[in-house]
Amino acid sequence: MKNKSQITFIVLLHFRAWIRYTRRPHFSSINKFANLIVVESPLIIFSNDFFRNFLVSIKNYLRYSKGIRTDKRSGAKIVRPILIFPEKLKNKFLLLSKIDSLVLNKSLNKALSGKYSNSVLCLTSRSQKWIIPKFKNHFLMLDINDEWSMMPYDKDRRPEIEKDVRKIIQNIDLATAVTEELKNKYNEKNNVEFIPNAVDVSHYCPKFDKCTEGKKEESIHEIVDLKFIEKEKNDPRKYETDLSIFQKHKPPFVGSYSGLSGNWSDFAFMSEVEKLLPSEFTMIASGNIHPPSHPNYQSEYKNYLANQRMLYLGYVDYSSLPNFLEKLNVSLVMHRADDFNIHSAPNKIWAYLAMGLPVVSTDFLNEPDKIIYEGLVKFAKTPREYVDFIIDEYNSDTIEKKMLRRRLAIKYSTDNRAKKIIDLIQDRIQT
Repeated sequence: MKNKSQITFIVLLHFRAWIRYTRRPHFSSINKFANLIVVESPLIIFSNDFFRNFLVSIKNYLRYSKGIRTDKRSGAKIVRPILIFPEKLKNKFLLLSKIDSLVLNKSLNKALSGKYSNSVLCLTSRSQKWIIPKFKNHFLMLDINDEWSMMPYDKDRRPEIEKDVRKIIQNIDLATAVTEELKNKYNEKNNVEFIPNAVDVSHYCPKFDKCTEGKKEESIHEIVDLKFIEKEKNDPRKYETDLSIFQKHKPPFVGSYSGLSGNWSDFAFMSEVEKLLPSEFTMIASGNIHPPSHPNYQSEYKNYLANQRMLYLGYVDYSSLPNFLEKLNVSLVMHRADDFNIHSAPNKIWAYLAMGLPVVSTDFLNEPDKIIYEGLVKFAKTPREYVDFIIDEYNSDTIEKKMLRRRLAIKYSTDNRAKKIIDLIQDRIQT
């Protein structure tokens, strides 16, 4: 492998803030093997978001777009560019696309300052496809973390989105897919590699393991203005750090790293689980209940709310998640078993395993994508089986089993994932 100083890995994010999502650790580990530049989602001046909250947009984007910031945890350099035109206009008018590419190129050149070589440009969204013809001098890759064509749960939109993804892959050097299902679907050019999701094991450091004390993450409240990263007006995220709710209830605690999320979670399945699980178990989730947009799921959503048993804390701050998971006895995955989730690879499973927790999940994956869990995750086909797994896993849990789960998570750490990505890039550059 070349020295770190000879590789520059530039991540183009489509999320509003580098620190907000737990995808951050996936890329921050790359800074151990290459120079890491993170280009955050830019201010787009002629966009609805900009004009909707004009003063807030000006205040916060001036604050976060000025200069180059350094991520304290990873040392990554963070750039927030200011673009002019939204994607819809750029798709209609080539000149506008050229103007924005010049503006973006200026931001990247400022970040690179002429010090780095062998630049790798990593796209994280299909909406960034317009960048590809503008930066052909870079090694181009795409990180595919979901089946985007199925994400809207709108069959009419699938062909268009899938065509977009295939076209991007045809015009780049490498794509990484978080599941075998995604790899097999899009690997027409033989340039899609299966790289599973991973976990920052230095952040999730359980008390039973004599590992080095977990590295302290700053609370999101200490890093950014929450208005700046608010996803949508009706998003009830609290970025909670208070976990005193556990003192008001008795163990055993069964819960989830996140709540029930729109079309992706199985409200009907979990409603039955909550009815069947013995009353001595306390159910607590770190997230919220987001209503589904698909009309077919509205009735099961309303039925769930009418009989809800799980306690939801709001969005627990990433810095507090290890403390939340430390209090659980059994962890849950509540995905709907459908075409979208078959291609999914929830980060939460690796966080659970890193904390040594038993994991009980709905049966949403096909067999090839279950293999990496080495039998340490229980996939239930029915609510009754799900409940039986919870009870069995709780009653049979041991320190030895916890250590097995922890060791598997270390095998799939963000450091190891980052090294695999850089090794793949090196192989392709050299050939």
